[in-house]
Parts: sequence; structure tokens; C-alpha cells
Amino acid sequence: MEDGRDNGPSLSMLDRIDMILDAVEEAGFLTLSGVMERTGLTRSTTHRLLVQMERRKWLFRVGTNYELGVRLFGLGTNGLRTHWFYRRAMPTLSWLQLQTGRVVHMAYLDGADSVYWEKLGSGRFQWEVPTRIGAHRPAHTTSVGKALLAVQSDDYLRGIEPLTELTADTVTSTAALRQELDVIRRRGYSIERGESVPGVGCFGTTVSAASDDSSTARRTSAAISICAPLAELDTRLVPILLAAKKRIDHNMRVNPMIESSADD
Repeated sequence: MEDGRDNGPSLSMLDRIDMILDAVEEAGFLTLSGVMERTGLTRSTTHRLLVQMERRKWLFRVGTNYELGVRLFGLGTNGLRTHWFYRRAMPTLSWLQLQTGRVVHMAYLDGADSVYWEKLGSGRFQWEVPTRIGAHRPAHTTSVGKALLAVQSDDYLRGIEPLTELTADTVTSTAALRQELDVIRRRGYSIERGESVPGVGCFGTTVSAASDDSSTARRTSAAISICAPLAELDTRLVPILLAAKKRIDHNMRVNPMIESSADD
């Protein structure tokens, strides 16, 4: 018997699956009732989709609980490693880490968050930086995020308000953030000083892929950073970071997605 909740006629099957995946990812694991409570889907719809998603290994069931399945893990890992942008950037990221001996990140922007695409490091400090591939952090608190925000429109910036505070040094004033982004645009790189993780500092800059939009010539796709203990954050790292940016931008000058579409 249905519980009377309306699934919403505008929701497609993909919308419902996406809602379930988001709910399970956020909670870690959920029962059928838990999925219903978080998504608002009816019992029959929820049960049918859970069975289908388990069968396809998008979800894994333990007793009455459901968690993310191994197929999603495989797709996520393969997607990260085989993406053309990642493959072209990776040699330079490795070079950057070897040249500096510091923790190196590559990230992209997702709404108000920076999402880590790669993390390279060695020694104990890499474990003191609590980032991992696929993790989200508020963009205005990270060097990669601030570099990416600096190339966004005013409308985009208004959409990330209010600004989350992670540490005592996090910038939470919109006016102060806009001033900082103006400096980043002029300087060509961002600085983060303990705003995401106490005691950790980073320099960041954007890296770009070729674009088919002649009005902008290039499209920002990601950002890279060098992180060090805040007391050891040295501006002598910046020229090495900018050299890595130049290498990556050069390797991205031909976008295979655009080339492929032109052939169709």
C-alpha cells in the first residue's frame, strides 16, 4: 500500500535514481524506509528501483540496508584515470610533485565546492592534508577553488553564498572574497593560508582546455595547487607552479572532444 506521497510527475527515472544515489552516498547506508524518507519516493517506486540498482551492482545490500555498489566504484576510478584531460595533465603533475617535494592537487569546480581529481605527495605531510580524490571542500576555502572562482561570473559567485567557515582564517565576507578574487585575476595564482585546514597553506592556479568558443578562446577546466605546512609556504614555489600550468595548457591546446564533434 502506498504511503500517499507524490513522486512528482516531472521526475524522470534518472531523476529518481539520482535521488537514491545521493541519499545513500550522504548517509553511508540506508534501509528502504530510509531511502523513502530522504527522497519522498513511494514505497513501490523505491523498492522497484532498489532491486534494479542492486541487480546492476549500483547498490550493495547487506540485510535490509543498501550502500553504494562496486560498479560505481569501478566507474568512478576508471572515469578519473581515463579522462583525456587527466591523462594529459598527469605527467606534469608528477613532475610538479617531484620538483617541489610537496603535496600536489588537481581539482575542478562543482557548484560551491572544489572537487579533488588527483592528489600526489610523499612523506608524512601528505597524510596531514585531509584531502582525497573525489572529496568536496568549499571552493572559497581552498587555493584550487579560489583560482577557479576567480574566472567565474558575478552571478556564479552570488550562487555560492553564504560562505561556509571551516577555520578561524576562512574568508566568510563576500566583499573580502571578491577583493581577493580580483587580486588572483591580476596575479595569476591564488594563495590559501590555513583557511581550509589549520596549519596548511597552498598556491593554486587554473589550467585550461582548448575551447570551441571563439569569444573566449579557452575554457577553464581545472586548477592545480602545491601545498605545504603553512610555516614553509614559500613564494619560490610559485614559478614552478606556473611552469606546470604552462606545460598543461600547452598539452591541452587541442581538445579531442571538439575535434571529434567537428568530424560528425
